Amino acid sequence: MTKFNLELRISIVTEYLTGISSIQLARKYHIANNETILLWIHRFNRFGIAGLKPKPMNLEYSSEFKIEVLNWKQQHKASLPETALHFNLSSPSTIWQWQRKFDLEGLSGLNRVRGNPKTMSKHKKVTKPTTAQIQARHDKNELKQLKQENKMLRIENEFLKKLDALDHEKSAHEKP
Repeated sequence: MTKFNLELRISIVTEYLTGISSIQLARKYHIANNETILLWIHRFNRFGIAGLKPKPMNLEYSSEFKIEVLNWKQQHKASLPETALHFNLSSPSTIWQWQRKFDLEGLSGLNRVRGNPKTMSKHKKVTKPTTAQIQARHDKNELKQLKQENKMLRIENEFLKKLDALDHEKSAHEKP
């Protein structure tokens, strides 16, 4: 359940649009930060009523999408709230977490595996893997990681090429 339901959000946005300030509305409805109301206003202006609907908490974004968001933020020198609004993300802190993971771990930090690990049955006999098996597993994991990194670099390269083409096109229109 969300902290502020859709009806309340619509009511607050309506009052704001009639001229009541976000600070007054935050006090009236006991909302800790008036920035929350301003975020709703921006989302309403951009997406209409659909922008006020709460987002599901279990959304999973691809690593390609995360790279696209981080590249857009950097290229446009946009703030976290501006970027979240542009990509219709529910929280700017999500982007901050992606940036932090990317800075610490690189592309592999943007891949997230959800769920609990498989549990072993009670009576299963455990055998120690041989050195060759460990090395093969390590090589397989490394190859998988390198393939994923290669794929992400291709995506980033293609994105930058398109951005460069748009920049050339824009400068060509400005010259005459």
